[in-house]
Amino acid sequence: MPFETFAPLSRIPFVTHAFTLRTSDDTKADDFEARTLTTLGFASNRFASAEQTHGNGVAAVFETTGKCVPMVDALVTTAKDLPLVIRCADCAAVFIVDRHTPAIGLIHSGKKGTLANIAGNTLAMMTQRYGTDPRDCLVMIGPSIGPCHYEMDIWSGIEGQLREAGVREIHNPRICTACHLDRYFSYRAEKGHTGRMLAVLSLRSP
Repeated sequence: MPFETFAPLSRIPFVTHAFTLRTSDDTKADDFEARTLTTLGFASNRFASAEQTHGNGVAAVFETTGKCVPMVDALVTTAKDLPLVIRCADCAAVFIVDRHTPAIGLIHSGKKGTLANIAGNTLAMMTQRYGTDPRDCLVMIGPSIGPCHYEMDIWSGIEGQLREAGVREIHNPRICTACHLDRYFSYRAEKGHTGRMLAVLSLRSP
């Protein structure tokens, strides 16, 4: 399974992450997450994924057996070796790492979720549940559709929410999925007939 990693996250020794690339595999298959996690070295039956209803719901997860958490678009945890997983194909995957607690969050933020401040809601959940200070967080915004191909600048919306919440370290390479169809899937550019990428984020055991 081809995937890429991002330098700001790779420099944090206690997290593992990945963002899968365009592939000929059936990414809509029920076992796609499990197969991908096995490739990345995780157990195929221990991960948390979100239903992704394009809302602003957030869930804290602790232990799961590959179940999808209903009615949420973001997941947070302090559990070690429990990968958080979301699917995307234009919507932004937003990786949050609280380096002090430590804790992590992974967000699926499309148009509706961004308008509903899902990034702010996720940081609020991390603050409430784990005592996270947003000033301790590094945030990475993954490849997603840019304003060059979409009527809304999702990137700027997410960045604004993060700054308003108090995040000081935001990494956004502004890589547009629709501009790079050789590497990524794009729901908008391919008129819905396309696959999905997976964003994965996990805390490592000591």
